[in-house]
Amino acid sequence: MLAGTRLDDGDFVTVDIEATGCRPGTNSIIEIGAARIRSGVIVARFGELVKPIESIPPSIRHLTGIDDEMVSDADGVNGVMRRFRAFVGDSVLVAHNHRFDLGFLDYEAERAWGLPFPRPVLDTLILARRLRPDLERYNLRALAQAYGVETVPDHRATTDALATAEVWCQMLAELAERDITTAGDVARLCGLARQGDLARKLVFATDLPDAPGVYVMRDAHGQVVHVGRAKSLRTRVRSYFYTPVDHEADHPAVLTESIGYVTCASQLDAQLLESRLSLRYHPCLDLDHERGRSVVYIHADTSSRFPRLRITNRRYVHGTTIGPLTNQWAAETLTDALRSHFGLRRCVRRLDADTRFLPCSRRADDTCPHPCDGGISTEQYAKRMDAALNALDGQGQHFRDALQILRESSAAEQRYEDAIAYRDAVRAVDRTMSALKIVREAAATPGLVIFEADERTLVLHLVRFGYLLRTIRVRKDELSVDTWEDRLTRSIRRAYSAPAADPCHDKLTPRQLRDIFLINTYRLQNAPSEVRFSGDPEDLARKVASTARRFMRVPHTRHATA
Repeated sequence: MLAGTRLDDGDFVTVDIEATGCRPGTNSIIEIGAARIRSGVIVARFGELVKPIESIPPSIRHLTGIDDEMVSDADGVNGVMRRFRAFVGDSVLVAHNHRFDLGFLDYEAERAWGLPFPRPVLDTLILARRLRPDLERYNLRALAQAYGVETVPDHRATTDALATAEVWCQMLAELAERDITTAGDVARLCGLARQGDLARKLVFATDLPDAPGVYVMRDAHGQVVHVGRAKSLRTRVRSYFYTPVDHEADHPAVLTESIGYVTCASQLDAQLLESRLSLRYHPCLDLDHERGRSVVYIHADTSSRFPRLRITNRRYVHGTTIGPLTNQWAAETLTDALRSHFGLRRCVRRLDADTRFLPCSRRADDTCPHPCDGGISTEQYAKRMDAALNALDGQGQHFRDALQILRESSAAEQRYEDAIAYRDAVRAVDRTMSALKIVREAAATPGLVIFEADERTLVLHLVRFGYLLRTIRVRKDELSVDTWEDRLTRSIRRAYSAPAADPCHDKLTPRQLRDIFLINTYRLQNAPSEVRFSGDPEDLARKVASTARRFMRVPHTRHATA
């Protein structure tokens, strides 16, 4: 076991690589450098250039000094990796920021031998933060200066590996002072003791594409533990298995035993798919996705003599209903602030002739207008309720300003608990008013088609009243085929001819409400190409087909070749 390797007489190999980019499997290694340390002394060195499968970008040429001509006669990555693995042997690997270097080396090892490099792998970056918290910077050049080593890092793998080796040799004395004697002890100090368990799971991500999409992580029982999206599925998923998780038993990397994925051609497509999958599977570790699983409303039964504001999960036919909303905390906090500010009743009792004889804590501490014993008239209470409802329907800014003034005055008078309560109320007003505005704007938009695309695929999002009805994905080469327009027309006719839920009048599902917020945010941030629905599905289909061809730069008709 490498964890038992002793620091005083064991073999350690420091390693550094240079690459054409940051994505293993897409970018290429162009140099591997290493140095072996035994008993605190550098005893051997390794350094080879690697011929990449792509041209070296100008930024990398400028940083490293390595150009295409220098690597033109170098061996490919497979041959260099075999020699490097032989050089490492049974030594413990040490790197500065191991996530980068081992990200590439593990990927190539998985492709060649089916397994990543053995663990533990030690990291001088993490270790320096534990040993020298007084330092301002922890890059390799700063550590070389702090430890007074001879080699100056220069962004060449052989030089940087040697500098890392010299820094490691200096750290050995500091580790000995702490009675740290083995590689396993160092791994625990760095929070990397679980590396072995995580590294074996890297093979789950070896064959993932370097493409945007959504991934689903499952445990040994097939239960979904995490759903996420990424611009690069392979890079994002692999990053989980390099994360220090010694004190986080519920980290996705610890529980994951299989990974599924769906590639997406567009950002909005990935966001909507992630939302649907999280609602379907209820991932046990995705606390953020738990928000918005239920729709809530603020309701007042205005037909009652003394109505009260309450939170409900459905829209009532009678009375006044505000919503829908997804933030339970904001709805409850806002409702409580409205009751306090406008002096509305809080009790849930039925008001009748016998109510005034029942004990009531709200009546005793004067936090209720106590209509039960004649404390307020029906007309006076109706004015208060109207003011509260107006604050939720167009006059929310005045209510917010009043709360902000109360917050500032409470803080000035050092009534900090009151100030915190008013601060929370202001936040609740902001969230609720923003949500209601978005829903109202969605209700005023009968329909639109949003365009997204990459180089090969066009994605059409058919939206009605702000939420997604259907997504159409079509390859660029299919846009020149006449039958595609027929399929598009049928899809649009089915989507926009059927009745759809109006966000301001009908009950929306949590999925539809989440769609409204996701699509609204995406439109504000990206201003995508759109075609609006004017009421005629046939006309919409013609406009979408024409816009799609222009969007993907596809001619309307193909000319016959001579």
